[in-house]
Amino acid sequence: MKIGIIGAGHLGKALIAGLTQSGMKQEQIILNARSKETLEAQKQKYPGMEITTDKKELAAKADIIVLVVKAQNAGEVLAEIGETDLNGKTIISLMAGVTLDDMRKMLKNTGSEYRLARMMPTVGISICKGVIGVSWENGQTISEEVMDLFRPLGYLIPLPEEKLESITITAASGLAFTATLMKAYRDSCTRLTGDTAISEAITLRVFENVIETVRNGDTTFEQLIEQICTKGGTTEAGMRILENSDLNEILNQTLDTAYARVSGLKGK
Repeated sequence: MKIGIIGAGHLGKALIAGLTQSGMKQEQIILNARSKETLEAQKQKYPGMEITTDKKELAAKADIIVLVVKAQNAGEVLAEIGETDLNGKTIISLMAGVTLDDMRKMLKNTGSEYRLARMMPTVGISICKGVIGVSWENGQTISEEVMDLFRPLGYLIPLPEEKLESITITAASGLAFTATLMKAYRDSCTRLTGDTAISEAITLRVFENVIETVRNGDTTFEQLIEQICTKGGTTEAGMRILENSDLNEILNQTLDTAYARVSGLKGK
């Protein structure tokens, strides 16, 4: 089985890294990008991988075609690959804001029988620790063979398409939002420790401790807060500031604003 990847930006590179790390042979991957320099750089990193600037060539050779391009380029890319025989192929979009119905309409001139799916992954797929939302058209399914290629890349979540963008915001964009929270915590710690490196190490370990404790099923976020906040103690004193702040509202506004932006991506 060959997988063709159209697009060599951050997410495209993350996908290649994750697939090869999870055991896929480089020879099974075909990469397309407009820039020959970008392709040659990736070829040096993955010498067994095939590269091409011709999307139709990629579409003809690949069993699975993954679109990792900007939403505004969707029409152009789909029109080009639609000129090839797509019979039996699976086309997977990693584009935000372009629906399965949009894709089907953009491919309306082809008489081929193909399957369409959308995936919303985080860049954590590069280390096989991503979050990946997946949706496909009603009445169609993605073969288990195809799904098995992506399962090793992280937490694969089948979702109705109308819920798929929630992965983009809460998981993909969430990396930046969470990094901002962690940076703020590190900076506040530095005011007390006087050492940024020490504060960063503390921040990483504090977040790791919370993650591992909850992930292992030992407790919930709420229970952990209650356990640490002893009555009349230092933690309880500090928690009053957080509880009286608008932290939840700030996060709600952050996610809502990002979510609203998704609908405006296509055609921009």
